[in-house]
Amino acid sequence: MLVNNKGNFSYEAEGVVLIPGTNKVDEKAFEKFLEHPLMAELDEQGIFVYGRSSAKDAIALVEDTFDIDTLEAMKADEDRKTVIEAIDKRIEELTNPGE
Repeated sequence: MLVNNKGNFSYEAEGVVLIPGTNKVDEKAFEKFLEHPLMAELDEQGIFVYGRSSAKDAIALVEDTFDIDTLEAMKADEDRKTVIEAIDKRIEELTNPGE
């Protein structure tokens, strides 16, 4: 599953590390991660975003992603044309910077 860490810091618990931005995480491992008291509190504050979001939020997530493998995973699970176009654009930006 994809989890967006909207915070400015990396968070680690139960063997899961979430860096700022979008992270690909095993769903069961993320559930254990959220059992940690601090991570549960951060989740309640909205620091972690996961699950199906609006196209606008999904595009913002794409624009905040720097890992091409994560973008490809997002694309494989996506069916909205505007989000797929944003993913393709972001992949192009990352593979051909400065063009």
